[in-house]
Amino acid sequence: MAVAECLRLMPPADPTSPARVYGSPAKSTGKKECLVVQKVPSIQRLMDQKEQEELDQQQQTALDKEQEMDDDGAATVHTYKKSQYWTKEVEEKLGLGGADPYGLLELEERRWRASADEIRKAYRKLVLTKHPDKKAAMDAATPKKPEKKRSEDDDDDEGEEKEGGEEEEDAEFKLLSIAWELLGNTETRRQYDSIDNFNDFLPTTFRPNKDEPDRFYRVFGPAFARQAKFSNQTPVPQLGDADTPMAQVQKFYNFWFGFSSWRDFGLLCEHQLKEAEDREERRWMQRHNKNYTARIKKEEISRISAFVQLAYDHDPRVKAEKEEKLAAKQRVKDDKERAMREAKEAAEAARREKEHAESEAKREAAAAQQASANAKADEKKEKERLRSALKKARKELKALGDEGGAWTERAADLEVVSAVLPAEDLVALFATLSVGVNGDTLAALAAAKAKAMA
Repeated sequence: MAVAECLRLMPPADPTSPARVYGSPAKSTGKKECLVVQKVPSIQRLMDQKEQEELDQQQQTALDKEQEMDDDGAATVHTYKKSQYWTKEVEEKLGLGGADPYGLLELEERRWRASADEIRKAYRKLVLTKHPDKKAAMDAATPKKPEKKRSEDDDDDEGEEKEGGEEEEDAEFKLLSIAWELLGNTETRRQYDSIDNFNDFLPTTFRPNKDEPDRFYRVFGPAFARQAKFSNQTPVPQLGDADTPMAQVQKFYNFWFGFSSWRDFGLLCEHQLKEAEDREERRWMQRHNKNYTARIKKEEISRISAFVQLAYDHDPRVKAEKEEKLAAKQRVKDDKERAMREAKEAAEAARREKEHAESEAKREAAAAQQASANAKADEKKEKERLRSALKKARKELKALGDEGGAWTERAADLEVVSAVLPAEDLVALFATLSVGVNGDTLAALAAAKAKAMA
């Protein structure tokens, strides 16, 4: 809303020389003579706030326009925002009285994009109409209309107006010449373009918004485009969009991480070499100016580097690429771990199989050894049994030939038979001979003896 100024009446500093203030909000009966008029602080704050809001609105409108790209891919330049390097000292050093040199050459829209040929043609064109001699010749060649008779007062007024107009024309042409000297020289033009008024803002923080996937490109794209004009290398790659190939994205950041700027801050130097009184002072000024501009250039490069790093850290394409590489690395790691795990499991299975086979072999060997031992034991037992049986059979058979027995007379034959025949034969023979002496038993003894003697 519009805020009208409110005046506060202050007592006069010197009652003997008051100054009357008209338009006072006080009643007519309460009007006083005063010397100082002061704005009410609260009203002043409202007025300042309103002015700031209007300025912010103008800046936002210009910023929206600046995001539209022209044919060569650079952001349109608007001078709504004052350069951070523009000072009263610079303005005085230029000698233009605050005038815009591009505006004087009618190139305010082209500005830094104007070629040297455009500047030269614009200057020559304006010289034909602005130069005092050219203008006087044009006025002389223009046919004059018959004039009415004038009085002496009219002649005096006309002379004063003519003299004032000539002075104004001379001042205008002088500014035009200064603008040409500034912009017609490559070095001084670069110095001026380096601090010319334009939106030099670079984001220092960024917060992504899921609801605005293209916010990154809207914030950083125009900022990169504005800084591209200072590049020594051309063409300058663009930020692109979400569909830009990753190879171009990497090329873009490689370019900006190694950004080389032609920006020259020579107009900010404190010392003017032409003011040096001798060679030594001139050299001292040169060293001081060089160190001063180098420090400013270093700070500017650091500012741009921080801005590029911020963009790189928040670029969704770079993030996606990093996530993909991380996922691929994780997949390789998982595959490696899985292969190692499978190899370990296979080795463990082989070890267990080997241990099982060895255990089985040991068990079988132990079983075979036990069986062999058992067989030997059984064999030993059998031999022992047979020996015992043979011993018993021999003893029983020999007992038949003991004195007083039925076979005493044939004791020698029994001795021979029992010494040679096996236990089975001896047992059978004992059973046969136990019946007594008869023909059959004698025949059996004779047969056994014959077998033993054979």
